[in-house]
Amino acid sequence: MVRNTAARGLATVLLGFLVPAAAALPAYGQAVIEGTWLTQLESEITIAPCELGYCGRISKVVVPDRYLQGDAGTQIQSMRPEDFFDYNNKDPQLRNRPILGLHILTLQPSDRPTIYNGEIYNPEDGNTYSGYMEVLGPDRVRLNGCVLFNVICRGEEWVRVSQD
Repeated sequence: MVRNTAARGLATVLLGFLVPAAAALPAYGQAVIEGTWLTQLESEITIAPCELGYCGRISKVVVPDRYLQGDAGTQIQSMRPEDFFDYNNKDPQLRNRPILGLHILTLQPSDRPTIYNGEIYNPEDGNTYSGYMEVLGPDRVRLNGCVLFNVICRGEEWVRVSQD
């Protein structure tokens, strides 16, 4: 009888830990990073499985305010998202790629369940950086781009875009 009561008590404690953790995971075995994420500049990046692991593509283009000044800013404001191209790419042959739908993230799971390592392409400067995405919660991640053998990293937090 004592043994049975102890087993039930242990099961209750374990369920107390497991149920909240399971509720935070997406349905159907999705990785927590799958979905659409709102960046600090209010663009949206959609992450989905791909041949390389997980790929992130720009799914909504928002031009930073610093580009919207003067005559050029007026012209930019009148442009449609389909009119923006990868003009800053270091490879001149890639400068005609549209920004909308542009593949900017390639991530793979690491040995830590909350970290995904990979590469990040920044269309603002045309450079590709090593980096990682850290899962901060079911609806928050932090993307970090790094230089100098991952010694210097800079990042920003993203929040999940609601599916409503």
